[in-house]
Amino acid sequence: MKAVNILLMLSALMLSPSVLMADVSLPDPNVEQCVAPPVLIALQSASDDNNRQIVLPDAATAGNLQISFGETVPIADSQASEDEIMIALTQWNSAEEANGIETTKSESAIIPEEKEVEIADPLFPVNKAMFEFNDKLYFWGIKPVTQVYSHTVPEEFRFAISNVYDNLWAPCRMLNNLFQLRFKAAGNELIRFIFNSFAGIGGMGDMAKEALGIKKQDADFGQTLGHYGVGHGFYLVLPVFGPSSMRDGVGLAADQFMHPLTYVSSNTLTFVEKVGISAHEEVNSTSFKIGDYESFKNAAVDPYVSMRNAFIQHRQHKVELSRQ
Repeated sequence: MKAVNILLMLSALMLSPSVLMADVSLPDPNVEQCVAPPVLIALQSASDDNNRQIVLPDAATAGNLQISFGETVPIADSQASEDEIMIALTQWNSAEEANGIETTKSESAIIPEEKEVEIADPLFPVNKAMFEFNDKLYFWGIKPVTQVYSHTVPEEFRFAISNVYDNLWAPCRMLNNLFQLRFKAAGNELIRFIFNSFAGIGGMGDMAKEALGIKKQDADFGQTLGHYGVGHGFYLVLPVFGPSSMRDGVGLAADQFMHPLTYVSSNTLTFVEKVGISAHEEVNSTSFKIGDYESFKNAAVDPYVSMRNAFIQHRQHKVELSRQ
């Protein structure tokens, strides 16, 4: 059985959606030693093909967990993002299926079953070609530029810039939370925007979180449409922006109309300058995630299919969160 090492590109620049998340809560089967949901299954390349590591939250019981086909899986304390969880689970199952190994009852207790989510892909030839285009764009253009940028600009300064860009998206998050009738979340985003713009000096610091304990309330228009029952439509791979769908493509355009820079006069900022700002925002964001996309691609049996599945599960999860 082939073992592979998995790290998600939580939004590999322009090749994946900004956040890939999924609901991976552990069911309640009889697993005595696993007292908390797994946060990451990392398949590590090693001479021993049975060397698999399951990382659990700090509250989990450390030790060894015996699974049904005789492999001993070491458990370690760590934390991981939901993006890493979902990609790890997706690629682990894909690798198992490719090697003709059925998931046993004991394995099902370790690997939570995801709700089956599908999306039509009638434009597969075009989407696949666009996926390859974005892939080459990343390796031949974006990655080299980002590597130079990350070595030139100190990390602390890049974090401050990231906070400024994130603060500019606060009105979009506020409006979408309002559209979803999540009034408290919308109010929190309004407070964050005002407080961070002034106390955070243009948003360079997330003072609302540090001083007031108010966290970001993420929301977008594609999620808003899904909140009211609008389906995905069909799958799309957009140039530069990456995985999307008919619904989320419309949402992406709508979100741009909620961004403050859209309404800055052309006398102040030309169209080219606005595009340059957007490009810099993505390069700055990618500077914190160099290598994640490579790990995801190397781990995938079929990178195109894996990216599509990861995207659709993430978007479904976002819609479900909006209804809570």
